[in-house]
Amino acid sequence: MLDYTEPLSERQQTILNYIVEGHVETAAPVGSRYLAKKYELGISAATIRNVMNDLEEMGYLSQLHISAGRAPTDKGYRFYVNNLNAILKLNRKDRTKILESLSDYLSDVNGVLQAASRVLGKISSQLGVVMEPRFYQGIFQKMELVSISDNRFMAVISIQSGLVKTIMMELESSVSSEQLIETSQIINERLGGLSLKEVKDTIDRRLADATISENKLIRYITESSDRLFNFESLDGLHLGGATNFITNPEFLDQSDMAKKIGLLESKESLFYKFEQDEAKKLTVSIGQENEEDMFQDCSVISTRYFLGNITGTLGVVGPTRMQYAKVISLVDFMGDALTKMFANQRS
Repeated sequence: MLDYTEPLSERQQTILNYIVEGHVETAAPVGSRYLAKKYELGISAATIRNVMNDLEEMGYLSQLHISAGRAPTDKGYRFYVNNLNAILKLNRKDRTKILESLSDYLSDVNGVLQAASRVLGKISSQLGVVMEPRFYQGIFQKMELVSISDNRFMAVISIQSGLVKTIMMELESSVSSEQLIETSQIINERLGGLSLKEVKDTIDRRLADATISENKLIRYITESSDRLFNFESLDGLHLGGATNFITNPEFLDQSDMAKKIGLLESKESLFYKFEQDEAKKLTVSIGQENEEDMFQDCSVISTRYFLGNITGTLGVVGPTRMQYAKVISLVDFMGDALTKMFANQRS
């Protein structure tokens, strides 16, 4: 977190807030004449310039050119965000748009999450990001093994959140329906109630002494545990509004745009960043507060949502010149909306 220990006077706070809002609106440095003309501050442009000089010396503002106005620094944005009185309530139009977009996919978790990323991107005019629930937290409920042919079967894995994963599997030799039933019973008795992470970490030990007629199936299940119980992948990251993101004025420099396109194409940095924030209720990371180089000219606003006993993360990524009050309220509302929707599906 950026440190600012200097006490700001009421006048300094007011002018800093207006500069942040003016820069966000115009994407240009804000000058004293702009402030004097737009706001009734009751002071002269010369006095405003003096206050701006003081704020620049304290690190809240920067000036690229001597004749230009000022733009907020990361420290200036942090002060502004920390002094938002409260999370604003998202307007009714945007709330309705979110709920209608999600309701089209009530029985499809992936569809809901993809719709959520799109509407986050659309309403924020930035990059909407939704990360699928962290399934390794999920509790293994049962596995059903369903015969398809002599040597092919389907493994159906259920976790307590209500989600199901289906995988087609194939042995080199035939397997009977009786063996499939017996194997699934043993697996469910020994693994039921464990988290998926615990299952993956201890399946060898827990099934080591299992005895059934020809235990090749148990051995095959154990050897395939990474595939069977791995619900995590980069495919679980849903993005919306990529065009909004890369066409921000801040990123129009060729090298900056190439970096941002690389971020979108690889997804690893986004996956890692949102994985770091998964345990937190609401997070606002501004510019160089982000450890990853890829995000040091960005702000990331994220929160978590719940699907049963497991959590996912969602948020918005954009330049530090962002409509913080609006985006914070948007992200907060979306987190609550997804949590309530998934809870209603399970009730």
